[in-house]
Amino acid sequence: MDHLRQKLLLIFSAILLTLSFIPLAVKAENTIDFSVKAIIPTNQIDHLKSYFDLKMSPGQKQDLKIEVFNNSKKEETIQGNITFATTNDNGLIDYSESNSKDADKTLKYPLTSLIKEPQKEVVIPPGKSKVVSFSITMPKYEYNGVILGAAHFKKKIDETEKSSKSESINIKNEYAYVVGIKLSENTKEVEPDLHLLDIKPKLVNYRTTIAPTIQNSESSIVKDMSIDAQIFKKGSNKVLYSSKKTKMSMAPNSNFDYAIDLENNPIEPGTYRLKMKAIIGTQVWEWDELFTIGKEATDLNNKAVEIKNNHYWFYIGGGLLLLIGIICLIVFLKRKKEKVPSNNNE
Repeated sequence: MDHLRQKLLLIFSAILLTLSFIPLAVKAENTIDFSVKAIIPTNQIDHLKSYFDLKMSPGQKQDLKIEVFNNSKKEETIQGNITFATTNDNGLIDYSESNSKDADKTLKYPLTSLIKEPQKEVVIPPGKSKVVSFSITMPKYEYNGVILGAAHFKKKIDETEKSSKSESINIKNEYAYVVGIKLSENTKEVEPDLHLLDIKPKLVNYRTTIAPTIQNSESSIVKDMSIDAQIFKKGSNKVLYSSKKTKMSMAPNSNFDYAIDLENNPIEPGTYRLKMKAIIGTQVWEWDELFTIGKEATDLNNKAVEIKNNHYWFYIGGGLLLLIGIICLIVFLKRKKEKVPSNNNE
């Protein structure tokens, strides 16, 4: 049995050594070596703001000028892109790079559609600056509310650079500068109007959630919005899950998924009820809707992490069975060897 214990000890030691020597070298690269500054025109509404907040007229054409500074000691190529504002799933206005598929169906004039060349590229010598200009043309007819977006700048990545062949993970931090662009043609007050578009199960950071899709269908910026939501089983008054959030915002004519965390519980098929209230200032919206979760729950549960009834136990059980099998095999071989008659006894 001592010989058996030694073999088992060797097996466990080999496993631990294999896990201990998995290489994981991490290198982070910091590349913040340029900056930008908006050149504010005379039709700026508030000259204390560092972004564009412009009073425009129907059909007006104007160049938006932004000075880009190269603070490095080598020539840099900077890419500029115009984006339209969206609302991210944290309930915040998002000015990051966007494309047409991100646009809400009520967004009649995405900022990108008003810019002649929404993408620019400029080469700047070391220690110098250049002005990037975007030509904008306002809609022909008067537009109430605001058109919101931004100019987004980042350093162009050299595709010819080859990564190190060493067994390491390279983390390249890409820094971007954003200059906000807010356009309006009059001072008419446009109130936001919220709608519940959909209710669906969804993974957020690989965690299970129920996600109602909320839409702001008007050309107004939503500020300081609060949402209170509860999930019930159909026919029951027992709250299964709830979520409350405050100080949320939304871009004009945008939508986002308001995720209600299922606290690492699996998504169960069935019919449920959502009760939700949204408040913006004195405006209040209330919804009370039934929704059904079907076979899509299985796929989402399989992809989720930290789920309370996940399949980790199957892997653990499989590992234990494998270990027991190895032990049984060693014992069997040992006993078989002991039963083999020695040649000295012949």
